[in-house]
Amino acid sequence: MSGLLEEDLEHLVTMAAFAPSVHNTQPWHFRPAPGGLRLERDRSRQLTVIDPMGRELLLSCGAALHHLEVAARGVGIDSRVTINPVGNTVATVRLSRGRPATDAELAHALAILHRHTYRGRFDDERIPAAALDAIAGAATHEHGLVRIVSDEELVEVEVLVSRAERTLVSAPGYQEELARWVWHGAPDENRGDGIPAAAVDHGPDRAESLEGRQFDGAADPRPEEPPDPEHPTVLLLSSPSDTPFDWIQAGRALSALLLLATELGVVAQPIGQVLDLPASRRELALALGTVGSPQMLLRLGRGQAAPQTPRRAVADVLAR
Repeated sequence: MSGLLEEDLEHLVTMAAFAPSVHNTQPWHFRPAPGGLRLERDRSRQLTVIDPMGRELLLSCGAALHHLEVAARGVGIDSRVTINPVGNTVATVRLSRGRPATDAELAHALAILHRHTYRGRFDDERIPAAALDAIAGAATHEHGLVRIVSDEELVEVEVLVSRAERTLVSAPGYQEELARWVWHGAPDENRGDGIPAAAVDHGPDRAESLEGRQFDGAADPRPEEPPDPEHPTVLLLSSPSDTPFDWIQAGRALSALLLLATELGVVAQPIGQVLDLPASRRELALALGTVGSPQMLLRLGRGQAAPQTPRRAVADVLAR
């Protein structure tokens, strides 16, 4: 690693660990390797009920991989990625000291510290077309396939999401798996993963265009007065095929999309239930007539800033 120090590796892995992951499981390890780092999957953190094939685990690892690339360029380090999902290995990253970061590259890296999964109420303001084009273009640059879901298509998508939610809630082990990763009560200073229950409380004053995951297994009670409807943009991210390589690459595309969205003041909420089930993934692709394999469904819009969920210490993520 030309010109790189131990402190450089710690910084890059710390920033990579801010990547989004399913239920904030952070299912990754980084190991020093000749010329750089090796990214490995942590199978002990795999969600066996909703993700038995490890698709969402590798999506999460792909997002961490892209976060690391962005963080590296933000401190003037060049990276060259080789994706090779064999065994526990996800990818290798060759690192070397490069030219100083531009202001734009530094701002892009700083977005890592501000990005968070949004589950609050979306504002009425629609995303400008130019911003939406740029966000979609960021994913396309990482070989993602982006499809904006029209208002007319939302009704059928809503049905698929609600049906998937009901199927999951009744699936053996699903509630127990959620309970493992959603924690209640006061913050646990010793826990650097999972999701605080308050972060997934949708609240009763919502009129969501798509039903968010019910982490407590029950829909929120409806208020007496119907709330004002929300109209965020709904975006589907797909990949050309549906192999482990595609899942990793889709994670990189997701990271690119989310980081640029953060820079543009746009927040995002994943709608994961419809993609947890192979059958509903196929139904979603057929309903939208999309090319490729659906990997992530997102609601995008304006909303209030919120704190990030906790992250594991670098000593737990970077092997020595």
